[in-house]
Amino acid sequence: MLHPKALDHLALKVTEMESSLRFYHHVLGREVLRVTDTDENGGGAAVLRAGAQKIDLFSRPDFVSADKDKPVGMDPLCLLVDVTSVQEIIDHLQQADVEIFWGPGERQGSTSVYVYDPDGVHVELRLDQTA
Repeated sequence: MLHPKALDHLALKVTEMESSLRFYHHVLGREVLRVTDTDENGGGAAVLRAGAQKIDLFSRPDFVSADKDKPVGMDPLCLLVDVTSVQEIIDHLQQADVEIFWGPGERQGSTSVYVYDPDGVHVELRLDQTA
């Protein structure tokens, strides 16, 4: 039996690289490690740091956004946020004009708010209050 020891990276298909980079880098503060030039087919890629892990973004002209109400695949992408209160998360999202579609919600020692990325992927921003 295999015993995975950690998550190395998560790959997201995005419809528009610039808006996705703006969201994950400027709004959520993820460090951009590299961005590749658009290839001859209109596709591109980027890698962002998420703690010790990475988020890979891949774009192509034929990719389509997720159905926000009936998402398939990952739901949600959960990121632990290094803040002292959930109000800091809310204030930051409001300043960035990012709509919170659910939350804040508390469960099991943490508080989360949920937003959509530019392609409709559910993103949970969690403040772990037990650490």
